[in-house]
Amino acid sequence: MAGTGFLVDAIDEVKTAITAVGLVPVTDPRNARPLSAFIEAPRFSSFNNNIADITIIVRVLAPPPGNDDALQYLMTKVDAMMGSSLAVTAGEPSTAIIGEQQLPAYDLTINLSTRRA
Repeated sequence: MAGTGFLVDAIDEVKTAITAVGLVPVTDPRNARPLSAFIEAPRFSSFNNNIADITIIVRVLAPPPGNDDALQYLMTKVDAMMGSSLAVTAGEPSTAIIGEQQLPAYDLTINLSTRRA
């Protein structure tokens, strides 16, 4: 990764992969809506400030209600994410509260490792 730093570059990499599977990547919660994927702020651990292991939670959002249609949509998108270039290491169904609305969601844990050039 090269550019504006570890964390921004990691988010950009995740955005690119999300777009490739047909979802809209969102980093601002004010723009989170059904049929998008909300990218939370990254967590990281680093060694000597040159090598970083980065963890990013991506929340895939579906339209309400949380019925079988929403679950099928979420599982299809999760499967697409798992087939992407990203290392999806875990996932779990959840409910996202956006404003006053509860949206069916799936939270994916994505891990990246990088080093400074």
